[in-house]
Amino acid sequence: MQYLLSAEKPVRGERKRREATIAKGADHFYERQYRQCLNPTMGAFAMTAVQVLVASGGAPQGRLWRRHRRTYAALLEETDGAPPLIVVDHQTIAVPLLLPRTKLPEEDDAVQRWLNGRRPMPRLYRNIVAGEEVRSADAAVRARERHADGAVLEIVDAVMKSKRLALLVLHPYDPDAMGLHITLFGVEVLGPEQLERDHGLKSSELEPYKSTAWHTGRRLVFCVGGTEEVFTQCSQNLFIKRRVAPSAPSSRPLAPNAWDPALPLERLIGTQFEMIQVTVSAHGPPGASPRNGDIGKAAFVERQGKRVFVLIPYHPGNSVHGHAAKLWSNPYGTIVISDDHRALCRVTLSGPAWVVSHDRVKRDFPRAAAQVAAQCGHHDKVIPDPEYWFLQEVAELVQQHEPLAANRLDPIRPTCSISAGGQACHGKKPAYFAADTLPPYDQALQHAREAAGRPVDPTGVEHRRWLETVRDALDARQAHLQTGALFK
Repeated sequence: MQYLLSAEKPVRGERKRREATIAKGADHFYERQYRQCLNPTMGAFAMTAVQVLVASGGAPQGRLWRRHRRTYAALLEETDGAPPLIVVDHQTIAVPLLLPRTKLPEEDDAVQRWLNGRRPMPRLYRNIVAGEEVRSADAAVRARERHADGAVLEIVDAVMKSKRLALLVLHPYDPDAMGLHITLFGVEVLGPEQLERDHGLKSSELEPYKSTAWHTGRRLVFCVGGTEEVFTQCSQNLFIKRRVAPSAPSSRPLAPNAWDPALPLERLIGTQFEMIQVTVSAHGPPGASPRNGDIGKAAFVERQGKRVFVLIPYHPGNSVHGHAAKLWSNPYGTIVISDDHRALCRVTLSGPAWVVSHDRVKRDFPRAAAQVAAQCGHHDKVIPDPEYWFLQEVAELVQQHEPLAANRLDPIRPTCSISAGGQACHGKKPAYFAADTLPPYDQALQHAREAAGRPVDPTGVEHRRWLETVRDALDARQAHLQTGALFK
């Protein structure tokens, strides 16, 4: 596909220089913030999270400059009090997934062979992943609607091939509302019995998940892997949500809050204050990052001819970012919109993606550049120009069939932003996860861990040691969530 901003295409040698600059900055970012294992503070946060966005990349497609990996994402939530992930120990995490049950014995056999890696995804599941074509407001955008199971099945299929999984661990109801990013390596799909044997778990520890699977008539599996990168995602502390209803509604909202692919994308983007960006490098390591701002200012929709684009500004302070380095090697991305405050819908936008300069955005998308320039910062300070922008083409749009449970913004902390041009009313609190208690990222150590494969401890020693290590931090975390006290 020809690059949209042809004048932006670097001259010979320039692309490699710019790639090296971003990669060098990204390495410095890793050295400062990336860790390979969880400390008790991180672990307690992960063990009490109510949402986890999981992301992975597909197999390489195309040739030469068209070569890329597709990106996949699914947002998992706490179900019947069962957390969306299990921290087995300081270096192992299991993500529970409920897969659709089959009706016929031959279908069940086909699913088991797929999970064992001996056959491709069975037709029954492929149909769920595909969903149904629906009318799109833009002729160039392929739009589909499918059940939430479709996104989960895509993740399982991608993970079995790539063996990598990114987790963005969230707790939007916590006044601190930080985010934790974890990348897993050596990921395998296991049944509950195998997970118990591999890590010496008691059967009762998985009982909440087994009970939910039994009562819903679904198949329980776990994506289990070793921690590769662990670091904070501070953007999540910019707002607080509160539940409006205890369960998801039976139908979507009516106009004017309703949205579907037949309506302009601007109507959806214009009501958002948070979107999650998913990327993956050419070699497969995935990542997910929340982008926040005032309502309608976290991203912007623009068009050139029949093509539709979403633009996300990155300001000084986030100018060197791991996602930028990934997009240099894999120019493809996904944006997840989980609108639980107005339209109660979850939408993913996927397609080619690039990093572009602010000057190019001013020239080719002057309206978006002007909207960012018009914003005022904290104490009416002038917002600096974005260091660069992410330009995401919307080639495919998928809407989840099930409506979301409703939430509202808590007035104690309205939306704002420290990196996307907002008011910057709240600090990043970089010490929140006590990351300075862990050693920096060690590439040699990680290569050795990956060569050894997924961590396994049938004796359960590491699991029991972890439960003892994290006990005080977990007690403090649960007490904090019960009181709702603000982090000082």
